[in-house]
Amino acid sequence: MTIRKTVLTALVLGSSLGFAEQVLVEAESLSERGNWKLDTQFIELMGSPYLLAHGLGEPVGEATGKFSLGDGGEYQVWVRTVDWSEQSGRAGGAGQFELLIDGKKVGENLGAGEPTWNWESVGKVNLEEGERTIAVNDLTGFDGRIDAIYLTNEKDSEPTNDSAILPEWRRELLGLDEEPTEAGKFDLVVVGGGYGGLGTAISAARNGCQVALIESREMLGGNGSSEIRVWAKGDFPPSDYPLADIVKEFMDEAKASPAPAEEFGDAKKAAVVKAEGNITLFLNQHAFAVEMEGEEIAAVHGLDTQTSEVRCSSAPLFADCTGHGWIADKAGADTQMEEKGRMGMSNMWMWGNGKEPVAFPQKDWMLELTEKDFPFPVRFHGQWFWEGGFDQHPIQDLEKIRDWNLIAVYSAWNAMKNGGAYAKRDPKKKGFANAELSWLAHIGGTRETQQVLGDVILTEEDIVSGKEFPDACVLTTWSIDLHYPNQTYAKGAPENPYISRAVHNRAVDRKIGYAIPYRCFYSRNVPNLFTAGRNISVTHEALGTTRVMNTIGMMGVVVGKAAAICTVKDSTPREVYEDYLPELKFLMLQPGDNRYPTIEELEKALEAADKAS
Repeated sequence: MTIRKTVLTALVLGSSLGFAEQVLVEAESLSERGNWKLDTQFIELMGSPYLLAHGLGEPVGEATGKFSLGDGGEYQVWVRTVDWSEQSGRAGGAGQFELLIDGKKVGENLGAGEPTWNWESVGKVNLEEGERTIAVNDLTGFDGRIDAIYLTNEKDSEPTNDSAILPEWRRELLGLDEEPTEAGKFDLVVVGGGYGGLGTAISAARNGCQVALIESREMLGGNGSSEIRVWAKGDFPPSDYPLADIVKEFMDEAKASPAPAEEFGDAKKAAVVKAEGNITLFLNQHAFAVEMEGEEIAAVHGLDTQTSEVRCSSAPLFADCTGHGWIADKAGADTQMEEKGRMGMSNMWMWGNGKEPVAFPQKDWMLELTEKDFPFPVRFHGQWFWEGGFDQHPIQDLEKIRDWNLIAVYSAWNAMKNGGAYAKRDPKKKGFANAELSWLAHIGGTRETQQVLGDVILTEEDIVSGKEFPDACVLTTWSIDLHYPNQTYAKGAPENPYISRAVHNRAVDRKIGYAIPYRCFYSRNVPNLFTAGRNISVTHEALGTTRVMNTIGMMGVVVGKAAAICTVKDSTPREVYEDYLPELKFLMLQPGDNRYPTIEELEKALEAADKAS
């Protein structure tokens, strides 16, 4: 029996004897999702992936599946969901949906209840034994969400509202093994499939390492994927080290940010990774736990976001390329986070004009905005400055930040479509009657969470003064670009602004760049942990220049090469700097398409280079 069938069939307890029966159906494992999105970005907060009805105001229809009952009779039905607009401090019920069993609606509409993730009692239903159909039908198109459905014939039984990831009672009902499945033993486990993770995995694989690349979503690219659509920035000025070679193989060709989905090259990124025989790719897997041996990480556990199976990936080396620093945090790495005034999350959007009028529903939970409360979206898209969450906690409040951004965009679009000067601007075209909201990122593009501290914490002063380091490597060329709430547009929501402004310190010469030291790319107290991404060892101000994706991709290339040296020399990331910096510089001099298929071949090449020097 496959894991999916196990999930949908669930676990029947003593049914043939008329004992209590419990059935758990994880929404993400429904066999047909329709147009519901699989949302994995908040697993650390509410314990699970969930289905999201992201229809931009148009209902997305049904997600369907089947389950089996050993007994017939009366069952109490529960659904785990949240009233997300109420949770955001607005009128409740933005995302409503209904539950159907065997084609019949059960209870009242859902998604208009508790403002926190909780189990809502749907009601009681009489069901016959055997295979039954189940459907979740969206009613609003405004981001209703469902985690799971629970049925039981046991009186006064209520599921536990536990936000832990895969708690024991869920695992038992899903029929999953107590111990995780062994995914394999690797030289390097890379967590996060954005530009940093891609650069790390490809670079390490081409230098002989066996690599596991773990990504919680179904596509690679991170902020540079078609789901978020941030174009890759950071120039490639002349350098001693051709670190850009690998990045250029998978980088996007987007002409704007955002831009149409095809310009972000999701398939190209996947193809480059899958062409590397030394990489084992795990998509739809959220790394949620670590095994420690002393101060070092021994393994990470990954939750399959579609089947709930847990896999264990072991290695002597790990790279946290999550951006948020999830793995470093779980391993007890030293981190730092700005208390307030962090750069926020952007949810960009696009619109276009059709041939026929298109309606957009005006709802009570939307902000009452006018044309003065937001910048007009030129070139048919809302850009990076649709950004929120500056003073909210970038982990604990992550879902609320995303949801507030959605409210801001829907409210602005309502102002454009249904009122104000925008709707009346062009009488010949009947204002914005034919305008349609065509895309809105449901996954947030976050700029700043926490920094994993290394042996060097790069500062703005280092960059502005041109401080030189012996392990200088990746050239950053972006200005020191920090984001703040734009007070011009804060009147619509002064306590929770949603439009930002950028302040640039242009001390970095884009034609020359500033070389970041290697010692920013590993943890100072977890000996076998690398980092590559916006979570590297820099201050808030320095992050303003290092956080762009092409630069992050080159960080990964360096980390991959350093990991290969660690594998050859049986060393730690710190020892690469202390004892093997010449070897690292030798590898950084090699072109991106240079390959040592095995660690043994790399070892021979390093020995030959050492003799030649």
